[in-house]
Amino acid sequence: MAKPLLLHATASLPLRNFHKKTLVTEDTLSCSYSASPSLYAGCRSNRTPAWKAARSVERLGFRDARIGRGRYEHDGCGRERVYSAQAALQEKGGALQEEPRSAAAETLDLLEWPRVCRAVASFAATSVGKEQLQVLEIPATREASEALLELTTAGVELISLLGGPFELGALSTQVVKDCVLRTRKGMVVSGVEALSVALLLQTARNVRRQVFNTAQEFQDRGSVLQPLLDMVDPIVTHPDLEKGIWRVIDEDGSVKDSASPELRKARTQERSIEQRLRELFNKLTRDKSGSDSQSQEIVQLDGRMCLVVASDNRSNVPGLLLRSGSGASAYIEPAGAVPLNNKLNEARAEVAKAEYNVLLRLTDQLRPYMDDIQFCLNTIVRLDVVMARARYSTWLGATKPTFIDTDSQNLVRLQLKRARHPLLLQQHREALREAKAKLKTKSKNLGRLKTRPGMMVGALEEIRAAVAEAEAEVAELEENAPVPIDVRVIGETKVVAITGPNTGGKTATIKTVGLAALMAKSGLFVLAIEPVVLPWFDVVLADIGDEQSLSQSLSTFSGHLHRIKRIKGASTGNSLVLLDEVGAGTDPTEGAALGMALLESFAESGKGGSFLTMATTHHGELKTLKYSDPRFENASVEFSEEKLRPTYKLLWGIPGRSNALNIAERLDIPKDILVVARSLYGVASAQLSEVT
Repeated sequence: MAKPLLLHATASLPLRNFHKKTLVTEDTLSCSYSASPSLYAGCRSNRTPAWKAARSVERLGFRDARIGRGRYEHDGCGRERVYSAQAALQEKGGALQEEPRSAAAETLDLLEWPRVCRAVASFAATSVGKEQLQVLEIPATREASEALLELTTAGVELISLLGGPFELGALSTQVVKDCVLRTRKGMVVSGVEALSVALLLQTARNVRRQVFNTAQEFQDRGSVLQPLLDMVDPIVTHPDLEKGIWRVIDEDGSVKDSASPELRKARTQERSIEQRLRELFNKLTRDKSGSDSQSQEIVQLDGRMCLVVASDNRSNVPGLLLRSGSGASAYIEPAGAVPLNNKLNEARAEVAKAEYNVLLRLTDQLRPYMDDIQFCLNTIVRLDVVMARARYSTWLGATKPTFIDTDSQNLVRLQLKRARHPLLLQQHREALREAKAKLKTKSKNLGRLKTRPGMMVGALEEIRAAVAEAEAEVAELEENAPVPIDVRVIGETKVVAITGPNTGGKTATIKTVGLAALMAKSGLFVLAIEPVVLPWFDVVLADIGDEQSLSQSLSTFSGHLHRIKRIKGASTGNSLVLLDEVGAGTDPTEGAALGMALLESFAESGKGGSFLTMATTHHGELKTLKYSDPRFENASVEFSEEKLRPTYKLLWGIPGRSNALNIAERLDIPKDILVVARSLYGVASAQLSEVT
């Protein structure tokens, strides 16, 4: 086997998806370190792939390149991937090329799915549960999604029946996970690891009892709780094993004196010698003059008790100079303390040996039960993940979705009533909470100042103004909560064209639908009111935002086309496709024609088509598709002509106007410019925007 070389990370680098602490061998290069001669010196003679990879990196000018081969590493989101040095060193035009991401993976970022994952993870109680929830599982089958939803439903029901939080306690799941791995490698557990195992067994037993007692108390809801009962039923907690741990391990993870006679004797000896040393040092400091004693301090240095004295008084303290400190200090071990310090170190060695023997025996007791401990850990983490989904769904006030068959002839193909974007709602709630906290603080300050005698009127008025400002901020936030939308796709509809003004909520609408589909697939409830009906989409694909890339010489228009090409390659007749500003970024006439052709292609079934496509657009020509093809439908975001601002409501079946000139008027564009613009707009364009 090749000898491993442990290297230390250097500066951050231009290459992505590599990590700072890895293992390097003569045959395997998996590191994030300087590609200098020292990096590949060990494999230079054989000209191995690792050596060639390192030389290639250096030739390309990346002296801190991060490359790896044949090793699993975490990508920071809880997933493991294998990175290839050869793949990382693909050359084109003298630069390293990134492997293009899949359209489905890119969609998750476009819909801000990682933010939803982090929001759900914040409701988890264990560190391992939080880590797993950083990337929510998106099942590949409808049956798996329905199983996750049943578990979430059971979690929501349990929270409701308990009438309060479902607590898992202060579990150190990562410590238990490490303990299992170390024990299976033949290593001895630490006191903290043993303590964490005991707490896990105790918590698992209490959780199992709580779930079963709740089901017994509310027997009419037992069927809803059954998924949780099935989850915790196989747990075996071994109470005798737990008692054995508590017998030798204290609450802080240290080994108890009573764990063995040898340990008790060794610690008694250690404490006795420490006491004698303290008495000796106290006597030494008392015997010195008052000025000297003030400058002396008793400390431990490398396990030996010594005095810190001023350098000019060093000769007054006979003994060994252990260290000269910064400034005018010296660390002196008095001659009389040398034999006692030696004995103390010997006693400590005996304590460490006795502790090790206790932990060795405890490890031997734990080892036969490692499979049960591992199962217990996995179950508790799974339960934590389920309950985090349930807490998040409850916090949102969300509704359990129902999947429909994509091949059925149901009248309703998708229905979301009063749906809202979960991240917008979360952002609004956080802003409202902060505003209320600010108002509360300022109100308290005003109350205190009112009772203070001699307070100047001007200062009080200033505080009152601040309170009034905070009240206005709270009132404005309460009035401007995220506006819910209704989405109801029925009959033969396969494509919905959404029109209306900029900043009116078109993009937020398709993001809301996309997140609803992903949340349902992942076992989360959907932020809408009953009934929530939607298909189980095999994949959600989106083209949202500006795909301009200067490094690849792509314009905004070309960037969109590259992404849509990948979407076409990944979509099927069971997919959800979301297109933002389809056909934009080029000549309006050509863009409209291309947009119409694209939407007609996505209206087809099978490969390259979709079950449902929702597209936002400003092209009036796309609104007319509804009148020649029953597979198309129109929707628009409402615009208030009176207030000259969008209402963010979605109007179904009605095409919208862009209202660019009205918005320009609201933004105080000079009137003479608006007059000319309206005259240039023309009768024909106006009639096109008025199509109904």
